[in-house]
Amino acid sequence: MNLLSTYEKFSQAHPAQGALASFRQAGYDYALAKGLPTRKDEEWHYTSVKPLSETEFAPSALNVLAPSHDTMVAIQKLLNPAFTNIVFFNGVLNKTLSQELPAGITVRELSEYPTHFDDTFDALNGAYSEKPFVLSLAKETSVEKPVNFVFFTSNEGAQNLMVSPRIRFEVGARSSVKILESHYGSAGAAYFANTVFDLHVGDSAKVIYTRVQAESLSAINIGRTRITLEKHANLESLAFATGASLSRHTLDVVLKGMGSSSEVLGIYAVQGKQHVDNTTLIDHTVGECRTNQLYKGILDGQSRSAFCGKVLIEKDAQKADSAQLNNNLILSDKAEADSKPSIAVYADDVKAGHGSTVGQLNREELFYLLSRAIPKDKAIAMLSYGFLSEVIYKISDDAIQAWLTRHLDEAFSRLHLS
Repeated sequence: MNLLSTYEKFSQAHPAQGALASFRQAGYDYALAKGLPTRKDEEWHYTSVKPLSETEFAPSALNVLAPSHDTMVAIQKLLNPAFTNIVFFNGVLNKTLSQELPAGITVRELSEYPTHFDDTFDALNGAYSEKPFVLSLAKETSVEKPVNFVFFTSNEGAQNLMVSPRIRFEVGARSSVKILESHYGSAGAAYFANTVFDLHVGDSAKVIYTRVQAESLSAINIGRTRITLEKHANLESLAFATGASLSRHTLDVVLKGMGSSSEVLGIYAVQGKQHVDNTTLIDHTVGECRTNQLYKGILDGQSRSAFCGKVLIEKDAQKADSAQLNNNLILSDKAEADSKPSIAVYADDVKAGHGSTVGQLNREELFYLLSRAIPKDKAIAMLSYGFLSEVIYKISDDAIQAWLTRHLDEAFSRLHLS
């Protein structure tokens, strides 16, 4: 596998000891044995990762570069002063652009590593891990400003880079925090971002987690987010994707404690030959938990989307309440949206539903706007924008709403609406 061709060189240049060394080797062994998924694998039926087998990507740690002046300026434009921004350039923490962590949040290197991998990309991330770290928010602590982990990738050295961020965030009982995971890159840069974000939400804690994927349109982004909710924990989650030529976000939410609840949202707007995949698993392991899931997408040009959402209600999860919906708006006769929502129920006292739609703009609504002398391209933009922006306003934080709206505006400026 091309993605493993530089593993030995990476290991020699950045040797590890103890648990990290074992974790790396386990990741390498798993990825080598398993190989890249193909469309014959059920979970990857709608998404091909063939481009990753055709290109050799080098770990960014083998070609450490400082960002140029122009890149520093570009990154600064992506930072929101209303957030606490923690910036990584090519996978390395940039102390110049980063701010101090808020009071109550501590950081340490990861010392206890997972004993298994969810798939090849999880294993690859482990194989190329350098210094994974854990952030912990003390119990009964409220952090007002959103904490934004900004990952910016640029192959200024004219080499196809691979970055492998891995973060674990532990939120103490009865605490609250807003977390953003943001991915960007230099325009036109070709690179591979392979990310893992683990989030543990303690008893009665409240978390807003937003993942922004606005990579270079020549990049590939594969990301996995795993979230565990304890008793009476509350989660608002939103996955926002407008960048990359190929992207896939896998989201696993495990409702582990009774009374926990989650609002699981997603937005994607793609064009050209972009491909975006959202794969989710909502696992109700105990009863009296609630989840509402809504993903909406707009597709233009020859773009494609895939939504594979599964809700699992286990046998002890009585009185679980779970809803799932995926809506797609097709703006081109060459675009395609594949949607596969599903529910597996093993309890008998539950409330569950799922559905999906794929369609075009409402002709009557479009005609109404045209009859008011609104040009067709602006009318299409207005209706399409309203279709997606509804999801943004389900997030309860005003600053995050405004930030996502800015990104949505930028995405719509690239769409060729007519």
